[in-house]
Order: sequence, then structure tokens, then C-alpha cells
Amino acid sequence: MPKLFLVVDDSEAERELMAHTLRSAFSDAEVRTSGHPADVPRLCEAQRFDCVLLDYNMPELDGLALARRLRATDPYLPIILATNVGDEMLVAEALRSGASDYIPKPRVTLESIERIVNRCIHTCAQARLIDDQRAELENFAFALAHDFKQPIRQIITFSGLVSEGMLSGQTSEMQQHLTFLSDAASRLARLVDVMSQYTLLNQPPELEDIDLGRVIGSVRASLSALLEERSGELVSTVDLPVIRGNETLLIQILENLVINGLTYNRSAVPRVEVAARPSGEDWIVEVRDNGIGVDAEYLAEIFNPLVRLHTSAEYAGSGLGLTLARKAVLAQAGAIWCASDLGEGSVFHLRLPAARSVSSCLVPDFDGLGRP
Repeated sequence: MPKLFLVVDDSEAERELMAHTLRSAFSDAEVRTSGHPADVPRLCEAQRFDCVLLDYNMPELDGLALARRLRATDPYLPIILATNVGDEMLVAEALRSGASDYIPKPRVTLESIERIVNRCIHTCAQARLIDDQRAELENFAFALAHDFKQPIRQIITFSGLVSEGMLSGQTSEMQQHLTFLSDAASRLARLVDVMSQYTLLNQPPELEDIDLGRVIGSVRASLSALLEERSGELVSTVDLPVIRGNETLLIQILENLVINGLTYNRSAVPRVEVAARPSGEDWIVEVRDNGIGVDAEYLAEIFNPLVRLHTSAEYAGSGLGLTLARKAVLAQAGAIWCASDLGEGSVFHLRLPAARSVSSCLVPDFDGLGRP
């Protein structure tokens, strides 16, 4: 994707020289320039730049002050300070002020500017990723700790009741207490398993060309007991494609979506349909059910950790199935979203890359559907 740079320098000659060097180093880049540093915060608010290069010595607003102002509004904007005067004290002050990197103008070459800009962009992207993952894990840990408390409380309570019953010789209710105890322990074990999966999904999976029809066959076999118990149907079109992904993760994703479609369902015959259609160099996999649906106001929340729209008494579940599905789809360079009407069922859309061996044969996406 072409990069967009902004060069800020009060000297027109210096400004154009830096812009020319950037265009030569990045042949597909668009370079914009400004000689008025006071205008730069507004420009950065209106347009997302891949990197901003600031002159240090400007009369209106020097590069350090401007870097501080830009960093206050965007903690991940790649900012490079360029100057004709360079020393260690200035470098330290520039980094404290919010600059991501520093380059003396006399040392600017095609090779040096390409190296520093790419390093700066990569460093800021990694910082954003680390902070996002940290925030996600903190939210997940907080929510999971809350969910742990209920089964732990039940285990403590019913263990005490069983102990009291054994001491007093009253065994009439002990079997029920033991059943509650076992259920609570099982629920806690499932939460621990889900937590492990959630953490492991931060590791990049191996991707390969996989037959979606074979994946559906594995899902159908895995869920055969549930399908029989619910008198449910899992149907798929016969022309499912070969796509690019991780077979184990894709099986888990589709199992989660099918289980949701069968569980959150009051139909006499719960039904889940799987189909796929090409979209540019990707495939859109649609998982449609005839279940209870999701209220439109909650569609943006259903992929968040431990979000439950129903009590455990109404529908059992950990509240993490869709969170895991989303993480697994993102790990395969895909996207997932849901369309639903309350009482009319749901359709989950998965955008996944086409298999490398057949991607050149796909037709363009003429219906305009893109990532949400």
C-alpha cells in the first residue's frame, strides 16, 4: 500500500530536497509538505500520515515543541526530527519530546532515509500492537477473574455442605450437592481451557491451502452427538472452495459458530447453513442459522471477552466462543462480522484469503461488500 509522508520545514529549498529524497527512496509514496508548523496538528487530524519529518529549527514552532504536540494527540505517529545541528543532548531531548527517531540533514541519503523511515514506522506499529495486546489481556484477565468467582464460590459452598452432611450422617441431599460440585468444577475447567486457547492464539499459526469442504466434514463429525441431541441440521453447498488458513483453527471457528447456531435456537429443527462466494482475492464464508438472532445494538459487542446476552440459566456457555473465533480469524489474516435481526437468526461472515494455488482464478467482488 503506498505510503503518505508529511515534510515540515520553514525553508522551501530544504523542504523540497527532503521531499525529493523521499520520493526517490519510496517510488510509490505520496509526499506532502508544509512550511507552517502551526498548521501541522490540523493536517495530521484531517489525514493519517505514515510518517512525519520535522525540521528542528523553525521560528514559529520548533521541531521539539511540535513533536510534543503531535505525540499528545497520537501516541503511535512515526515522527522523525531532522536538523542541520546534531549532538547527543539534542537527540535525547528529541526522543523525550516524542520524536520516534532523529537524522542529521547532512547524512540524509536514499539509503539512510529509507532505513530510518522504515525502522520508525515498524517501531511505532510494534508499540501500538504491544499496547493493544496488553490492554486486551488486561481486560480479558479482569473479566475472566470475575467469571472464575462464581464456580469457585459454588465449589466452596457445596464442598462445605457435603462435609457437613458426612459429619451429621445426613446423606439425602449429598448426591445433589455432589452434582452441583461437579458441574461447577467442570465449568471452571472449561474456563481454564478457554484462557489457555486465548493466550496461545497470540502466537502466529502456520498457514496452508485447505479444503473448506473437508473442514466442514470434520465439524459435522465432531458435532454429530450435539446435532442428534438437538435434532439439528448442518448443511453446506457442494462447491466449497480451497482457502488459505490454518485447518485446526478454522475447525474451531466453525465449531463455535455452529454450536452457537444450534444452542441459541428455539426452532423445532435448528439449522445451520455454510456457503462461500469469491470476493476479489478472498472468499466470504457465510454461516447462517435460524436461531434467536442478536439485537442490532449488541452486534458490536458480541466478539468482546465474556460478553453474554443471556443468563447461564437460559443458555449455557463461557461467553468466550466468539472472542476466540475472532482472534483465530484475525490470526489467519481474515475478518469476521455478524448480521442479525432479533428473532430472525444470524449470519456470520468470515473473510479469508484464497488458496495461493487458485487465487488467480477468482472473479472480482462486484457487490461492493468489503471488510466492516
